[in-house]
Formats: sequence, structure tokens, C-alpha cells
Amino acid sequence: MRCHALLRRAMWRHAMLLTVGAPLVVRAQDTTAVQRSVLAADRAAAASGAALTLALAPSATVLLPGLPVLAGAAAYRDHLPALVAAGEAGAGWTPVHAVVARDGTMGCSTGVLRLVAADSTRPATGRYAACWRRQRDGRWQLVALSRAPAPPAVRSLPDSLPGAPGSFGLAAPRGVQAAQAMADADRAFGRFSADSGGPANAFARWIAPDGMMLGARAVPVRGAEQVRLAFSGFPSTGQFAWAPIDSLSQASDDGSLGFTIGEAHIAASPTEVSYSKYLTIWRREADGQYRWIFDIGSDRPAPSPPR
Repeated sequence: MRCHALLRRAMWRHAMLLTVGAPLVVRAQDTTAVQRSVLAADRAAAASGAALTLALAPSATVLLPGLPVLAGAAAYRDHLPALVAAGEAGAGWTPVHAVVARDGTMGCSTGVLRLVAADSTRPATGRYAACWRRQRDGRWQLVALSRAPAPPAVRSLPDSLPGAPGSFGLAAPRGVQAAQAMADADRAFGRFSADSGGPANAFARWIAPDGMMLGARAVPVRGAEQVRLAFSGFPSTGQFAWAPIDSLSQASDDGSLGFTIGEAHIAASPTEVSYSKYLTIWRREADGQYRWIFDIGSDRPAPSPPR
């Protein structure tokens, strides 16, 4: 009996040693079903202003063109009229794709905006990205939303996104603070651009093979080579720097998917300076690194000078 007890104890110790540093074990979800669920939540939120208000988490972060980062209900509440939904003044949006975490606790959707353009010089369409967190009762709550208009010359966009990123992120090892790891990757990404690599090399280095840059363009840029070409006109003497706001980063429970939100400073020359904000969605890849799969940004006001 003592031998059996010692054997069982030794086997238990061996099993415990094997789990140290091992990936977090989670119950894999039916990815297709979770994607459908996220897209359904997105469509429901687009039904009316009341539905969107109900879907937004009190702690949600909202990024709208021309405004600063709106973190939390106290900041975004007064700007909800700018998020007019379908059926109200003919505006709204259509979700076209979603990526989800391996454990089904988070999903991010993207789609096409329908804007009310006062004249031909105003954008009539655009794109958005939204991230959702699943609640204990199974409902999806909107925790991050970013909108970006297309150029005024683009009057419509297709309700499809060929080659969009997939939902195959890997769970993070036990003990890893995934949201912070994504923020750290984002900070290194921005530092590389500012210090040495420039935006073309930085975006190409941190993008996933199927990653897409959304925002102010008719056709999303996809993959490293297209991203590098998209920034080819940025002056070698210019500076494109950004950094995440750590407190706004979030990740799925298993760390396979998440997002960062931050602010950027763009100086093509000493006299051509602009400011922007962004939502970047990250996926944990097979090599254990976090790489971005969606990036969308918009302009923000210049920061107030220090007193």
C-alpha cells in the first residue's frame, strides 16, 4: 500500500512540474458559432440608438473622428448622437466579419459605415472595428468601438472583406498578463517606428500574415508587403510615433485575442504635424508573439500645451 501511495504522490508531483509554464488549458469553443453570435450582437446594436446605448459597456472606449479618446460612459455619453444607428436619418453600419478568441470570451467585428453626407465633399461611407466581451449570462457587451471615414470620393464600399484575418490565436501561458503583453508589443512597435525603422518597417514587422489596415482607404491594406508600400511615401526624415494607453488594453480570458488603444503623433516635416488615435486588434501567433490583425485610426485634436 505504501508503495502505491508513494507512486501516486510521485506521479502527482511529476504532473504538477509538467504544468508549470505550460499554455493555459481552456475549453475550445466552436469558432464559427461564436463568430455568428458576435455578428448577431453587432447587427442588433445597429438597429437603433437605444440598442447601441444598451450594448455599450459603461467602461467602453469610443474613438470618433476629430475627437479625443472617449474612455467610459461619462466621456462618450454626450457623443452618442454621432453614432446614429440604422433607421435614424438613414445612417448606420453593416457588420461583415468577426474574429474571436479561442475560448469564446471575446470577439472583434468590422464592417461598413453608412454616413449622412451633407454634400459631395463629405464622406458618405467608411469602416469601423468593434470589440465585444461575453458576459456571464452569454450576452455580448461592446467594450471598444473605432470609426474611420473613407475619402469623400469613395461613395460606397462592398459588404464583404475578402482575405480577412482568421480566428486561430493560441492561448497564452498560465500567469501571463495578456493585455499588458499586447500593450508592451504595441509600445515596442511604436518605439521602433519612432527611433529607427519608420512606419513602413514597423507596421510590416508587427503585422500578422493575414493582418489588415482599415480606415481611410477604399481597399484595406493586407499583409507585410502591402503595408510597406502604403507607407512608402512617408518621408525618411519624418517621425511617426505612438504609444498605447495601458489602462484601456483588454484581452480574452485565455489571452489569444485582445486589443490596445493609443495615441499617435505624426510629423511628416516640422510644419506638417498631425495627431491621431487608434484601435489595434492583436492575436497570439504560433511562435508565441502577439501580432496585429486589424488596425484602424482617426484624427484627434492637438494636445493642449503644458502649463
